Amino acid sequence: MNFYLLYGDDKGVLNKELDEIKNNLDILDNDIIYYDITNVKDILDEALTMSMFSSKKLIVVDATIYLSEKKEVLDIKLLEDYFNNFNEDSYLVFISYSGSVDNRKKLVKLINEKGKVKKIEASDDYFSSYALDYISSNGYKMDKSALSFFLNECGKNINNITNELDKLMLYKIDDKIITHDDISLLVIKNSEDSIYDLVNAILKGDTQKSINLYNDFILNGMDPSQIIVILSSQIRLLFQVKRLYSQGKNREDIARILDIKNIYRVKYLINDSYYHSEKTLLKYLYKLAELDKSIKLGMKEGNVFLELFILEKDM
Repeated sequence: MNFYLLYGDDKGVLNKELDEIKNNLDILDNDIIYYDITNVKDILDEALTMSMFSSKKLIVVDATIYLSEKKEVLDIKLLEDYFNNFNEDSYLVFISYSGSVDNRKKLVKLINEKGKVKKIEASDDYFSSYALDYISSNGYKMDKSALSFFLNECGKNINNITNELDKLMLYKIDDKIITHDDISLLVIKNSEDSIYDLVNAILKGDTQKSINLYNDFILNGMDPSQIIVILSSQIRLLFQVKRLYSQGKNREDIARILDIKNIYRVKYLINDSYYHSEKTLLKYLYKLAELDKSIKLGMKEGNVFLELFILEKDM
């Protein structure tokens, strides 16, 4: 089959399913192309063009705004017409980062008819195994009781779990043992909103969401310096992944070069880096470095100027 629709709330688990499709179709990383559904004509041009590297290509389309948020898309009929005369060497995977899609949409009906529609969810065992593997592969320890408490506090979401663990590991970099008390101090209870979400909101210019998330972190005891360090770390990682991927490195190469233990984390970082230019990422890294320096020298008050940074005001 040439058409897939994957949808679900957990981006990390969706990316794992996408990876399985790629492996089953035996498609190389160089033959995976990412688009937003608003770029209908570009999607069709890509689908009808022969791959430079092999006979097959995988086109991943973020369709969230159309299938779940129900916003209209220009030229969507052209995409629907493609189903009547498609290139058999091109495989289209539509992704919706939501727990539901609008089944009344003609596009959903066409994928159901000529391909596969699948809601992606993960079990509690999956989240436990993922967290334990991520902790141990980075050289840290957390006992079973602390792990259970951690998952209950941060919620069942791969991206959130990963970024809350990153925050904990940065905090416990000296002894590498994560305890119940560490989790109580740093993890925001039952929150789907993580540093990862804050980075995405800032890069997308969603100032209202950015400020709401930032205020949550402040209310839960994080100081501006901690937030700056973690924001910088996440944006720097996105930049490094984007640069390496543009140089032709595959996921395994990137994981090895950047010492990222979990291959699926590389997968979603590649996906996210597609939407931001290297120039934009470097701009934010520079601003954060200057802000951190000014705060440490006592030249600026952390809370006020980090908020201004998030609001993209002059600092």
